Amino acid sequence: MPPRLHSLLLAAIHEFIDTAQPVGSQQLAIHRSLGIRAAMVRNLMAELDERGYLSQPHTSAGRVPTERAFRYFVDHLTAPRLRFEDRTQIELHYSVPANDSAERIRDTSRLLALMTGHAAVVMAPRLESVQLKHVHLIALREHEVLAIFVATTGMVQNRLIRTDPVYTQSDLDRMSAYLNQCLSGRTVEQAREWIAQQLRQERAAYDQFVREALILGELLANSPAPAEIYVEGSSKALNQPEFADPARMRELLRALDDKTALLDLLERALRASELVVSIGSENFDARLSSLSVVASPYISGSQSLGSLAVVGPMRMDYERVIPLVSYTASALSRSLQH
Repeated sequence: MPPRLHSLLLAAIHEFIDTAQPVGSQQLAIHRSLGIRAAMVRNLMAELDERGYLSQPHTSAGRVPTERAFRYFVDHLTAPRLRFEDRTQIELHYSVPANDSAERIRDTSRLLALMTGHAAVVMAPRLESVQLKHVHLIALREHEVLAIFVATTGMVQNRLIRTDPVYTQSDLDRMSAYLNQCLSGRTVEQAREWIAQQLRQERAAYDQFVREALILGELLANSPAPAEIYVEGSSKALNQPEFADPARMRELLRALDDKTALLDLLERALRASELVVSIGSENFDARLSSLSVVASPYISGSQSLGSLAVVGPMRMDYERVIPLVSYTASALSRSLQH
């Protein structure tokens, strides 16, 4: 894009982010110190319109940036810096001890919603991705065992398993001790691979206790666990001018209420292992087609645990939200390693 068009487009986007109103040429010439007259601004805006970066909702109104314009804007951001006051607030938040990692993760969604004024979403770590500290097996009813997993991060998760044999609590205590000895420090995925390997060994063929413990461990490792997602700030998001329209307000609330739509966005950042900005139609779910999502994974060591995101209108202040989401993910990662 020619430099003059580039500068004008960025100025129009900044003006629209600040005002949430269509941007006129006279308005831009006055507010943005472009060094060119309003007539030239008008001609350049018309060219940006033809190129698909601006649109005119009404013939007498100014122009608004399109989805293509916001993608261009985000792609041309040069390492946006986190504001000092935002950094201070994030550091202060994580300096306060939390009771456990689940509380820390829930509080992160509240922090992001408070700081951005948008909806915030955090996906808790899947048990499969964290290292096990120990597992405790409890006999409930015949053919039912409650497994309590405790991760090294402090996360606790329960799973109910149906078994063919009927186990006494004494049997389960012995199996717990054996599995903890063998699996402590492994992720569930690593445990699954280790158990499969052990079941092929000769010892599992003649030692009934070992074989039953391994089979029970395999049941536990293979039982899927739904992802836990925390959503905060839905009411804050509705204060944005875009959602004054009741239809768009309902669309946003439905999207935030449907965890499957959010899970796809969060897992996309998890798979990418880096911050992801998804704008408008880049979101696979149609209910998110008028929204933008800034998502980042949080990690333990080199392993991604979960991800967090801010969901808002395409008009969101990317220069502030992107470094804020990135720094919050880093701060959460550090706090979970303490």
